[in-house]
Amino acid sequence: MNGFLDIHGARAFLGNRSVSWLRQHIREIPHMKLYDRLLFDPQELRDWVMRTAERDVPVDVGAVIRSVLHPPDRKRRAR
Repeated sequence: MNGFLDIHGARAFLGNRSVSWLRQHIREIPHMKLYDRLLFDPQELRDWVMRTAERDVPVDVGAVIRSVLHPPDRKRRAR
């Protein structure tokens, strides 16, 4: 992509977030202000998304497999 995105372009770039959401989080989102316009660099937005995305969530794979293969005993409800 060449050039900068306006707020509506950034909205579309970020998965159709609302303009009000963008304005609420503007301190976190990389941008520039030119007079009364907010401008967003697509590469900076992409880098920001990659930095803030949830990655490498620790999962104990062994515990997951054990819980599937050997589920805990469930007591039957009394009627």
